[in-house]
Amino acid sequence: MMLKVAKLGTAIAAVLAWIVPAAYAGVPDVTNSFYVPQTGTVATPTEGTTAARLFRMCPNMDGSATLPNNSRIKVVVRDVNGNGIPGVAAADICVLFNGGTVAQGFSGVGADSVVSNSQFNTSPLCPDVRCVAADVPTDATGTTYITFLGSDGVTPGVAVRNANRKWGHYDTELPVYVLGFKLSGRLTSASANGTYTLRIKNFDWTGGLTTAANAGEAVNITDFNGISNGIGINNVISYWKDFDTSGAVNSTDLNIVTTHLNHNCTFPLNP
Repeated sequence: MMLKVAKLGTAIAAVLAWIVPAAYAGVPDVTNSFYVPQTGTVATPTEGTTAARLFRMCPNMDGSATLPNNSRIKVVVRDVNGNGIPGVAAADICVLFNGGTVAQGFSGVGADSVVSNSQFNTSPLCPDVRCVAADVPTDATGTTYITFLGSDGVTPGVAVRNANRKWGHYDTELPVYVLGFKLSGRLTSASANGTYTLRIKNFDWTGGLTTAANAGEAVNITDFNGISNGIGINNVISYWKDFDTSGAVNSTDLNIVTTHLNHNCTFPLNP
């Protein structure tokens, strides 16, 4: 009897030795997982500050200045052993928004000063955006992309405008979550975790944070005047007005906002 019990215990231990690593293999490890700013083609991407400098947008998601050259992040999901986790659903990989501000009654772990709701932006009506999802599920290496402008769901990393993906204002961090785990950013694929934080500048950089109706997700005269009057000035908000990331607010930034003046969730493209 003792021999049988010993053999049974050995068998159970052997089964557990296989089961436990398998369980951990499907769980993202935040030390090994990360995201990286990219532009260009997937085969020969540009990474780092050269890519991130193009992370700017109009709330209408229109025009050549909006998230150009396939602006995106590469997301790599790995387990505790450093192995890629394949098959993580695109909807479980998100740049996460709360939808609005605390003053508007929104809360959560997403970006809390990005405005992306229909509750306070009804005329014109804006979409509700909470999750800017990955283009496709993770591949065999645990890799996928979140192309900000949108994707056709077939060719990851290639921008296709999504009319339901519109937002206004900005936040100092746009958090990236995978299956509920918050990921760190890397400036390049070879950099260390924590060397990059996702930010996207918005031509609608001033309004929509209060309970005033229809004040957000639109590029208006206040946005324009703030750029015009900010040329040559360096202060705490100059970073968000520097759309070409030249290091200063200049005439190029003014030209960009001028081109998008009066753009909103339904103009010039509807939807």
